[in-house]
Amino acid sequence: MKKIFLIPLMFLTFLSLTACSPTDDDLIVPETPEQPENPGNGNSDDNDPEEPTDPIPGGNGRYLVLFTSRSGNTERVANEIRDQLDCDILEVEPETAFEIDYNAMLERARDELNAIQQGNFPAVKTSMEDFDSYDLVFVGYPIWYGSMATTMQSFLHNHSSKLEGKRIALFATSGGSGISSSAREAEALCPNSEILDQTLLLTSSSLSQMESRIATWLEEIGAHQEEPETPDQSSLSMAITVGDRTITATMEDNAAARDLLSRLPMEVTLNDYNNTTEKIFYPDPELELEGVTRDCAPVPGDITIYVPWGNLAIFCKNWSSSNDLVRIGHIDGNGIEALNVPGDISVRLEKR
Repeated sequence: MKKIFLIPLMFLTFLSLTACSPTDDDLIVPETPEQPENPGNGNSDDNDPEEPTDPIPGGNGRYLVLFTSRSGNTERVANEIRDQLDCDILEVEPETAFEIDYNAMLERARDELNAIQQGNFPAVKTSMEDFDSYDLVFVGYPIWYGSMATTMQSFLHNHSSKLEGKRIALFATSGGSGISSSAREAEALCPNSEILDQTLLLTSSSLSQMESRIATWLEEIGAHQEEPETPDQSSLSMAITVGDRTITATMEDNAAARDLLSRLPMEVTLNDYNNTTEKIFYPDPELELEGVTRDCAPVPGDITIYVPWGNLAIFCKNWSSSNDLVRIGHIDGNGIEALNVPGDISVRLEKR
């Protein structure tokens, strides 16, 4: 006769709760645990959720990194994205900080996820006025029980209408859980936003590769740091229209030339001077001359400033060297022929 063993109901209940609870695979624990945030006073004016929060600005205003983090790992990833793009960043914080005790935090996370399923989102103290200036918004969070952290779910729920039409790139941290479920949650929370297919997930096994993984991901989605503007050939070019003909000039990289280019377009009359030796006009106010070299032996096509009078002079003939002349450009090719005619000429000057 076989023996029948009865398993106590309490033990079965324990097994059920254990099976649905997150393990270390769902929450990354940093190698050196950070001090959890202090709960703070939810009634403080500084924590008023009605007051919009300003992101920390970067040099690149095209991108915004939003993140929520408890253990500090998601924050590390967010800061690395910010550093690689030199962009704005904002931490999304719960109205009440999560518990220091790990198990208590898990219980709260579970309760809040269940509440969200019923349409009840936990309060957050972070808000944004608008996202109009951003081309792309990064949204980062830890994965809890396979889902997006509740704090970020609340933020996206609260700002769904403000994020309409915006491109959103998701990144997350976990011990091993995937990101696909949380991506579907983002699509449901922001149905009128464009959630990019290319997501970034860093697990406990890949967090050490954070820098290179982020760089590869940013390249995939076409996000890059803005390069500082540097002068190029086109920025130092000018077009001169004479009647139905347009000639060009290459300008010097000096204060007077850049001052002239900054005032364009303009229409002026070039007065004939000294039997068509020069065509001149008087910029008003006079052009900036700080740091320029005052020594020039003009040749046909040279564009100069005569310092004592402040007039611009385009030479049609050779002239002797003078410390009173500053060269600011030269007409390209044989373009000077269009100006080398008797009498005054009306021209239009434009950037090229």
